[in-house]
Amino acid sequence: MKNKIAIIANGTITNYDFYKEILQDFNFIICADGGANIAKELDIIPDYIIGDMDSIKTSVFNFYKELNKTKIIKDTNPDKTDLELAINLAETLNPFKINIFGAIGNRIDHTLANILCLDKIKPGIKAEIIDDKSTIQLAKENLEITSEKNDIVSVIPLSDVNGLNYIGFKWNVKNLDTKIGWFGISNKILNKKASINFSKGKILVIKLRR
Repeated sequence: MKNKIAIIANGTITNYDFYKEILQDFNFIICADGGANIAKELDIIPDYIIGDMDSIKTSVFNFYKELNKTKIIKDTNPDKTDLELAINLAETLNPFKINIFGAIGNRIDHTLANILCLDKIKPGIKAEIIDDKSTIQLAKENLEITSEKNDIVSVIPLSDVNGLNYIGFKWNVKNLDTKIGWFGISNKILNKKASINFSKGKILVIKLRR
């Protein structure tokens, strides 16, 4: 059976009700090191905690260790971030979807690294970074977007992109060839469905909730 997996990273969350509700619908929950601090605040028992354990609070580590319901994996690989380790673990659990929470925080270097981790996830696995304000995807092929009318969608190329087409947006493009540095910021969906098609490249697609 394919699984839907949540990863909680050590970013910033404020809308606790949003996360409590959305995190109920997963087969596995993995905390990337200090993400366990967030899980504890949300009264969530994760299936795994993985990382070098330099961000998790001692009290939280001891709580989950004594509870004995969470597998704790200490990995001090200096060449991988805690989120990369969590993604590698998630990929062993037969996922069809990986949703990452707590990836956006006060450290811009961590935030950018977390977003670019989407590019490390194996093809065929749908992956999104989600918070209470936005959903971020990295697309390497055509993408359909389901949303509410007038929701804002921004597109940021991460490589040269060929044959870019928008359908169902307020401002459409047709057969556009573009490079890094072109930004499709603050477009709007005209109805509840739109699509982005292209023949080559990879793009970040950021959908903002109203």
